[in-house]
Amino acid sequence: MPQVSLIQCSDYTLGNLKDKIRTSLSNIGFDVKQFNNARVVVKPNLLMPAKEEKAIITNSEFYRAVVQIVKENNGTPVLVESPAIHSLERVIKKTAYAAVVKSEDIEVANPTITRTLTYDAGKKFKYFDISQAYFDADIILNLPKFKTHGITYMTGAVKLLFGAIPGVEKSKMHLRVPVHDDFAEFLLDLYGAMTYAMIPSKPIIHIMDAISVQEGEGPGPAGKARKLNAVLASENGIAIDYVASMIAGLDIDKALTVVNGFKREFGVSSPKQINVVGDTIKDLHVDDFEPATGSSIFSNMFRWPFNTPMFKNLFLDRPVPSEEKCTLCYQCKKICASGAITSSSGKKDIPDYDYKACIRCYCCLEICSEAAIKKERGRFQWMLGG
Repeated sequence: MPQVSLIQCSDYTLGNLKDKIRTSLSNIGFDVKQFNNARVVVKPNLLMPAKEEKAIITNSEFYRAVVQIVKENNGTPVLVESPAIHSLERVIKKTAYAAVVKSEDIEVANPTITRTLTYDAGKKFKYFDISQAYFDADIILNLPKFKTHGITYMTGAVKLLFGAIPGVEKSKMHLRVPVHDDFAEFLLDLYGAMTYAMIPSKPIIHIMDAISVQEGEGPGPAGKARKLNAVLASENGIAIDYVASMIAGLDIDKALTVVNGFKREFGVSSPKQINVVGDTIKDLHVDDFEPATGSSIFSNMFRWPFNTPMFKNLFLDRPVPSEEKCTLCYQCKKICASGAITSSSGKKDIPDYDYKACIRCYCCLEICSEAAIKKERGRFQWMLGG
């Protein structure tokens, strides 16, 4: 029965964080003495350069607290992350992580050096090129930021492991798995591979920053920060994502990485098997959390014989840039795996979108640092309940 530690925490004061995180690890039966002489990957969510108050990335003091606990127990922390567009060096430099990395003397792994991880039990995917640093580690600490997400509904421990795949290669996966259900299955194959197929095997501990989180159109600048006031920890990514979703009052049936994760029986097959230690879900539950809108066409009622340009334009949300906010930085163009975005033709001061080629992965919306891209409803989307 997987343990999920749930502890109320309302601020990012370093001493308070360290106390909460130590207690969280103890609650799930993890002895910090295991860090002794261990090389420890400490993976945050560093989606893009962002201010702490936007709740887009794992809070830097949360990260510092974990790193200090590792070091105090004679472990060697290694920062491993691969942002989708910006270089890791730039994201660190443009965020509070620069000060943390310098003051804590943290090694930063090169995310472009990869190795193939084989997972014969994969449902759809059996091979993954991930950062070599995961293979070199003795322990992996996965530090997700709890956020809403336009594709996966919510993003937590399972989704954060997507960052093991280097840079723009992540956006290309949306071409290979354009259906939301299939993308969730890909993420679960990756989760299964990293959890069960690493040789030698190594513990993965998920420690979630759910103090200040994102609601609405997360996980990027279009989302809205709000307090959830929680720190969670577990050795099971499915279980921790379930508990976090329940605190936020989300519709768990829409969180496909959780419901399909239960079906995979990755250490847990139902909520009844999860043992919450510390505070209760009822203690920290909120009633007014705003989910991502997503698109109901991707529910289990539908599959993808409808993947035609006409169908997508009439029935699905499409990403639309705003002239008022767009700075023509073309990060959207860079991340677009389908080549649907090109430079401005001059008619408007926004990139040109070919909606026939657009696969509706919304990576452009997620990565836009100006929150200049919004979803515009398809003309007949109402017919499908969207």
